[in-house]
Amino acid sequence: MTTINKEKKKEIVKGLRENIAKQKGIFFINFKGVTGETARDLRKKIRDNGGSLVVARKTLAKIAFEKEDIDYNPLLLEGEVGLVFGFEDGVKVAKILGKMDKEEVVSLLGGIYEGSVLTSEEAKTIANLPSREELLSKLFSVMTAPSRNFLHALEGNTKGLLYVLKSIQ
Repeated sequence: MTTINKEKKKEIVKGLRENIAKQKGIFFINFKGVTGETARDLRKKIRDNGGSLVVARKTLAKIAFEKEDIDYNPLLLEGEVGLVFGFEDGVKVAKILGKMDKEEVVSLLGGIYEGSVLTSEEAKTIANLPSREELLSKLFSVMTAPSRNFLHALEGNTKGLLYVLKSIQ
């Protein structure tokens, strides 16, 4: 372990507090055994989806949470812990982490979403939720189904009428 001077620790806590203040969701991952290339890919995927992966000592994260009035103790987490912040949409970031957890690249340890502390299983449940776009698409499909079915019924009656008229000729 490398030693960090007091000024650097204050900078890290300040950065964590800034991220905590603007986040829509925080997820904790254990990234032990992750290669450098895999870590770069993970960071890129998270960044592309409006998030950020921060690796900091658990004691510094605990201080940042306390200063932001969040009742959570990251010291209880096992392994090499990374904090993944979702700034635009916490669910998008959770989905990436859920996929990586299934592939056993990282393990999803839990999180904080909409002010609630999540266990590992709850975080995985959020990761498996459909995206906003998927839900809107399903809603649109359900809303247009009655009119679509009505049109099909009218179309069928019109065809039947035409066949009857044609056979009369």
